[in-house]
Amino acid sequence: MSDLRILGGSAKGRALQIPDSARPTPARVRKSLFDILEHSYGSDTTLLDLYAGAGGVGLEAASRGLTVTMVEQNPHAIETLERNKKLMRVEGTIIKADVRKWLERNTKMFEIVFIDPPFDQDILEITRAALARPNLIAENGVMIVQHPVQLRLEIEGYAFERRVYGSNVLSFWWAQASE
Repeated sequence: MSDLRILGGSAKGRALQIPDSARPTPARVRKSLFDILEHSYGSDTTLLDLYAGAGGVGLEAASRGLTVTMVEQNPHAIETLERNKKLMRVEGTIIKADVRKWLERNTKMFEIVFIDPPFDQDILEITRAALARPNLIAENGVMIVQHPVQLRLEIEGYAFERRVYGSNVLSFWWAQASE
């Protein structure tokens, strides 16, 4: 297991355990992500972490005071996620479910939706499915997808931004307030 630490908030500096099945979001990418988000969202914000893995993003958000829901299917990742949540001493809801099926039945809205699927999955299809879900992203919310640099995910209907971090990209879709 490599060294993955929480970068800010109440659990700052604490190391997360990483299951073999996880590909954690690198520290540089997480730092940039939370630097971007802190300009628009406060500690009363809700964050949905899909394909939560070890919880690097979800538990980082919980450490910073956000209300977090993490969805993961892999049983080993779920066990590690639950252990990490206890080790970090943070709150957050962990849901064991297939992300696509969970998205189909979810009715809750979130200000921030973070998606980091395994890179061997159809990330464009997952992104389109999430954007198509009515009431998933709150007004003035954002959906962020982490993906490999060679993949382009521009989808019409949202203000789009792409940030490159070596071999990783964060693509942002900013929901616009209705007039």
